[in-house]
Amino acid sequence: MLLASKIATALVLPLNLSLLLGLVALVMARRRRGGLAAAFGLLAFAILVTASLPVVSDALVLSLERDYPPADPASSPAAGAIVVLGGTLAAGVPPRHGPELVDSSDRILHAARLFRAGKAALVVPSGGRLPWSDAEETEAAEIAKLLVEWGVPREAILEEGKARTTSENAVETRELLRARGVKRVLLVTSSLHMRRALASFRAEGLEVVPSPCDALVAGSKARDVLDWIPRPDALDRTHRALKELLGLAAYRVTGRA
Repeated sequence: MLLASKIATALVLPLNLSLLLGLVALVMARRRRGGLAAAFGLLAFAILVTASLPVVSDALVLSLERDYPPADPASSPAAGAIVVLGGTLAAGVPPRHGPELVDSSDRILHAARLFRAGKAALVVPSGGRLPWSDAEETEAAEIAKLLVEWGVPREAILEEGKARTTSENAVETRELLRARGVKRVLLVTSSLHMRRALASFRAEGLEVVPSPCDALVAGSKARDVLDWIPRPDALDRTHRALKELLGLAAYRVTGRA
């Protein structure tokens, strides 16, 4: 079910949707239906170009990030625990000698800074191992190792290594913290992901203080002519924003947020 949902999401994102429409255009052309072939081909081209424009990608990202700018650890309120969500590392499989840092690895550093600032006595990395992953350890275990490297004592870390989705992050973390009487948490995730994560954790009855980081777009960025030229990094941001919007809609429909 998890794999099926990920495939379905991937198919409706601009790149794959454009390729599918392009394939339909080729089939129509093969069948000598020139009008339909041209229509599908033009639609595929328009979707791909629009999704690759920085002005489009940045607008989509800002619609999610605007309410959750990166938090300053020093001025953060205190809580019973710091919860840092997975999706922060590339699996440590050969030829790598360990997990690779990615854009969202800022979450781990941000959680460590919150702990060193005295904002909570417990850090909970939440992230399991996806069924198709070659990783030998859960992501929570890998995050825990980095937290220790960055100054968090091992005894202050409580791993949640079952969750594979944001809603499972919320459910499994709630169960761990309930046994310790913790109800108020600082939730660490990327600004882009915070709206869905916050809704999921609050749906589980936790008192949640958002502590976002890893913003993709600077809201004050001045526009120029280059923002109207398609770029691959803009297409990636569009994909990430649309994935979040689709995920948030699905969570609301199914009562997970």
